[in-house]
Amino acid sequence: MKKIFVILIMMTFSLAAWATVDYNNTNLRHKIAQMLIVGFDGVKLTKECQLYDDLINDRISGVIIFSDDVKGVLKYKNVQNPKQLKELISDINKVSKTKLFITIDEEGGKISRLPSSRGFNVKTLSHKELGDKNEEMTTYLEAKKIASELKSLGFNMNFAPCVDLAINPNSEVIYKAQRAFSDDPLRVIKHANMYILAHNQYGILTVLKHFPGHGSSSFDTHKGFADSSENWLPKELEPYQALISNGAAQNIMVSHIFNKNIDDKYPASLSNATVSGLLKGKLGFSGLIITDDMQMKAIFDNYSFEEAAISAINAGCDLLIYGNNLNYDKNVAKKFNDVVFKAVQDGKISPKRIDEAYLKITKVKERL
Repeated sequence: MKKIFVILIMMTFSLAAWATVDYNNTNLRHKIAQMLIVGFDGVKLTKECQLYDDLINDRISGVIIFSDDVKGVLKYKNVQNPKQLKELISDINKVSKTKLFITIDEEGGKISRLPSSRGFNVKTLSHKELGDKNEEMTTYLEAKKIASELKSLGFNMNFAPCVDLAINPNSEVIYKAQRAFSDDPLRVIKHANMYILAHNQYGILTVLKHFPGHGSSSFDTHKGFADSSENWLPKELEPYQALISNGAAQNIMVSHIFNKNIDDKYPASLSNATVSGLLKGKLGFSGLIITDDMQMKAIFDNYSFEEAAISAINAGCDLLIYGNNLNYDKNVAKKFNDVVFKAVQDGKISPKRIDEAYLKITKVKERL
C-alpha cells in the first residue's frame, strides 16, 4: 500500500511538472504571437482563410491592410469599398481571441490605401504640400479627415506621420513621393505634432517613421539594400528627439536603411546600436518600436528568415511586420512563432526580451 502511495505521489508531481511546462510554453507562444503584425489576401474572412486559422490559434497581434495586390494576382488585396472593409475588420475582430492592432499606411497624398475611386473620403494633401503651405490648422484638418475615416472603418493604428527630412531630391521613395513635410526639422516637428493631435482625438495610434531617417537616401528598401551612410545627417534625428521629449511620439517605425555612422554591420531594423543604443538609450524612447515590412528586399534578399527575426527582436524591436504583399507566404505567422519560440529555447533570444516587448504591447492595447 505504501509503495502504491509513493507511486501516486510521484505521478502527481510528474503531472504537475508537465502542466507547468506546458503552461509556460503556451504562455511564451502567446507572448511571441503578440509581437507579430501580418498582411493577408482577401476581402472577406472565411474559415478557409489562413488568417482565420492564425486568429483562432492565437498566432498574431494585428493585421495590416492593403488596397492593391503587388503580385498582380488579385483585383483587390483587402479593400473593395467602405462597407466591405468595415465588415472585414469587424469579422477579424470577432474571430480573434485577443485585442488586435488594425493597421494601415494612410499618410495622405499619394500614400493612400483607401482610394476615392472605391468610395473612400480621405483624399488629402501630401506631407510636402502641407509643409509648403505651412499652416498648422490645415495640417490638423487634413489629418482629422484621415483619422475620422479610419475610426469609422475600425482601424486603431496608422503608420504615419512620416518625419523624414526632404534632403535628397533624387529619393524616389521619400522626396519624389512628397512624403516629407520639409527639409527643416522644426517645420517637420510642427506639422507632425498637428497630425498626431488629430489622430489622438479619434483614438488612432500614430507611428513615426522611418527611423533613423530615410530622406537622405537615394535607394528604396522595398527594392533592395539601401545605404544612407554618405548622405545621412544628424539633424534627421531632431524630429524624433523633439517628439519623444514632448510626449507626442507614441510608437516609432524603424527602417531597413543601412548607416555605417551608427552600425557598420546591420541595417537599422536589425541593429542593436540603432534601436537599443540610439533610439531607446540616447533618445530615451520607451514606447513601441515597430519594424518596417520584414519582407522588403533590403532584408528578404540579404538575410535568412531566422537571422532577420532574431536580430530584429534582439535589437530591441517589439513588433515585426510581415506584410505578405511584396513576398507572399501564407504560413508566415506559424513560421515566425516557431522560429522565435525555438530561438528562446536555444538561448538565442532571452525570455526577458520577449517579456519586455509583451509588457509594452499589452499596455498599449489596454488603452485601445
